[in-house]
Amino acid sequence: MQHKKILIIADIEGSSGCFDYASASFMGKGWSQACLEMSLDINAIVVALFDAGVQQVYVKDFHRTGYNLFPHQIDPRAILIQGYSKGPVPGVGNPPDATGIFMVGMHAPSWAKGFLPHTLTSRISQLMVNGRLMAEVQLFSASLAPFGMAPLFFSGCPVACHYAAAAIKGISLTEKGSSPWACPCII
Repeated sequence: MQHKKILIIADIEGSSGCFDYASASFMGKGWSQACLEMSLDINAIVVALFDAGVQQVYVKDFHRTGYNLFPHQIDPRAILIQGYSKGPVPGVGNPPDATGIFMVGMHAPSWAKGFLPHTLTSRISQLMVNGRLMAEVQLFSASLAPFGMAPLFFSGCPVACHYAAAAIKGISLTEKGSSPWACPCII
């Protein structure tokens, strides 16, 4: 792998253990299980990245307050960044010195017909760019580009994956699983 330092932005709505609004809601029914499954999803990616020769992996817990990942479930070689930061990159804060971004467990943008669609928070009812709904993949890619980071991987609900494919030219889309909402796909 040419990128030796990777930033993973981890969200819960498109992770393998989040099946409904309660699972995504702090202390909701199913939330703790969704957090565990999200942690296991992230750990699998972290281990694969280190096995592929990546030297440093940063993991940004991005769901709501940023305290959803279980640190003891994630390979200790990764640097876990928890909590929400306002800037310079919304939610991320000061980005680490990575060159590539993995966006994992993402959701469709507000007003889309995907699983629990929203952009950043449910308070932002709609963001449009050039007449199209703006997904978080676009926001993160654009916000982190000035720091020298390229979007390399995206997973989430199938609708979110279609938005990612439309936003980032030249990548292919492969959906995994049979459920139209709860199964991650890989780009």
